[in-house]
This record gives sequence, C-alpha cells and structure tokens, in this order.
Amino acid sequence: MYGTANELNQLADDTTLFPVVFMYPLQPIDVSPQINGSVDNVFSVYIEFLFKTDFDQYTADNETYVTQALALANEFIVKASTYREDEGRYFRIKAGSKAKCLPVYNKFDVNTTGVNLTISLATMYFESFL
Repeated sequence: MYGTANELNQLADDTTLFPVVFMYPLQPIDVSPQINGSVDNVFSVYIEFLFKTDFDQYTADNETYVTQALALANEFIVKASTYREDEGRYFRIKAGSKAKCLPVYNKFDVNTTGVNLTISLATMYFESFL
C-alpha cells in the first residue's frame, strides 16, 4: 500500500490481508550530474513491513513479528538488487550503501508490529517526456 501516514492508517483499518508492506511517499531526490553528461538520481524509500497484532500485548510478545518482518525486509533488499525487466533494471542499490531497519511496535489504529526500512535506490532508466 502506498500513501501518507494518515492514508496508510486508514488503509490499514480496511485491509484483512497481513502482513502488509506500506510505502511512504519518496523522500527528497538527490540529483547528481555526471562527467559523461548523464544525471544520477538517488532517492530514499521508506517502507514498513507490518503484521497485525493484538492490543495490550507486551513488546516481548511481538518480537516474533519483528523477526519475521526483518526477514521480509531482507528478502526485499535481495530481490530489489537483482530485479530485472527484459534487458535492464529500473534502479540499483549501490554496493556498500547501508539500509536502516528499525523495529515498529503498536503502529496504526488497527495495531501492527514489524520493521521499517529506509534504503537508497539509484535510478537506471528514465521515461522520455519530451
């Protein structure tokens, strides 16, 4: 699901399918002119991998969900770094770049637990609008 925090809170209330991946709007995009005349665009993506949890659970009771969500985040990074469509890739994860992953507890009105992932992606191809 994609949207702002308020939109995702409402969407989470209406979904019955968990775990869910929530993607927030893109963070600022770094635009870097290169020597060969091209431009690199690098943007940060903020994604949450969340499971529905019961209200009034202790944090320790939710650790299994954090572990499972971390596995999903790791799988996303591996698949994103190797994803190809036809002969090319839409983006790349630069080798050596670090992703940040933090536990999330009791998020949204429906009550969810998991991890959030912040990762930088570099674009590979651009649509021509001219």
